[in-house]
Amino acid sequence: MNMNIKSLWEVKPLVFSDFLERLDYGHAPHWAGCYCRFYHTDVDFDAWKIRAPHENKTEAINAIEKRKMHGFLAFDEEKCIGWLNANDASSFIRLKNFLPPSIEGKKVAITICFVIDPHYRNQKVATRLLETAISFYRDLGYDGMMAAPIETEGSFDLKYRGTLAMYEKLGYSVIEKIDKLSVCYLDFHKIDQ
Repeated sequence: MNMNIKSLWEVKPLVFSDFLERLDYGHAPHWAGCYCRFYHTDVDFDAWKIRAPHENKTEAINAIEKRKMHGFLAFDEEKCIGWLNANDASSFIRLKNFLPPSIEGKKVAITICFVIDPHYRNQKVATRLLETAISFYRDLGYDGMMAAPIETEGSFDLKYRGTLAMYEKLGYSVIEKIDKLSVCYLDFHKIDQ
């Protein structure tokens, strides 16, 4: 595999939507029409469940074009094989009431969703996406990055937030644990010491 990672803003928005549309969501059918918009909205959950996929797609493309939605795409040559939704914490409207007080006043990015082509899983695609996101936000002068992996049994299909082991390997610390959810933070200032 000849993997390279690109910012979402370096490619046409349809590269992003085409990648998501070619995957099978049999394990979680409600993800099929999300286009990674769930955390970027404050739409009531019942209304979200009946929201039309084309509405999410249009919203995603508009947000990408306006540089309000960001993340990274992984490619094998020209084939898109992975996606990481990574953006400034303020862009994740649904999470605004769940951010820990310890990051208040800090410039923080969050990684929330990984989508990896099943044929490329267990080949470090998610790790490369995360490493690129860390480098990107660190270079922009951010204070750190957050993540919230959920421990799940079995299939990688359900590990869409990444794994705790991956985050810890890259220097994240668990700052809070709620059942199977770990709130993790990577302090860029500690890395720089």
